Parts: sequence; structure tokens; C-alpha cells
Amino acid sequence: MTEPVPFEVRMAALRAHFTTRARRDGDELKLLAEEIAADDAVRAKIVHIAHGLAGAGAIFGMPQVSTQAAELEEAILGGAETGEVASQSLALASTLSRLGCQGSA
Repeated sequence: MTEPVPFEVRMAALRAHFTTRARRDGDELKLLAEEIAADDAVRAKIVHIAHGLAGAGAIFGMPQVSTQAAELEEAILGGAETGEVASQSLALASTLSRLGCQGSA
């Protein structure tokens, strides 16, 4: 019979997967921030990404990601100006680009 995989090992794998996904989301946020003035659908895409990151960041012990993503989502839903949304999107993208670079957070 095979030994069950310890929780810590499974969580580390999930965290690594999240980090990879979050970095891709950061790349997409950079592109969307550049396109935000052109299309209202871009705001909806950013809200979707931010919402997912806000929850997942908290689950994986990344409070800065969670907080920044939640603030971005709230800003958009609150009708923030295009420049503010772009700025917050780029700031979150920058945070995401650094994930996994400093070891365990």
C-alpha cells in the first residue's frame, strides 16, 4: 500500500501551481492595463482576474496579493477612473512578477 502524500507536500505543489498561474495573470494584467481605455470589456476581464487572485492569495498565504487584488476589484466596481485602474493593475502585475523569487512568503 502506498503512503499518503503529506499535507505540506500537497500544499507546496498547489502553491507552486498558484505562483505560476499568478505570474501569467500578472502578464495579462499588464496587457489589459494598456488596453483599458479602448474597451469596457477590459475592465470586466481585470475584475475577473483580481477576484480570483484576491481569494487564492489568501488561501496560499500571500496577503499582499490578496489585498492588492481586492483593492483593484473594489476600485473597478466603484467606478474608478481609467488611469487609477491601469495604475493598480500594473502595481499588482509587478507584485505577481516577483512571486517565487524570494523563497517562501
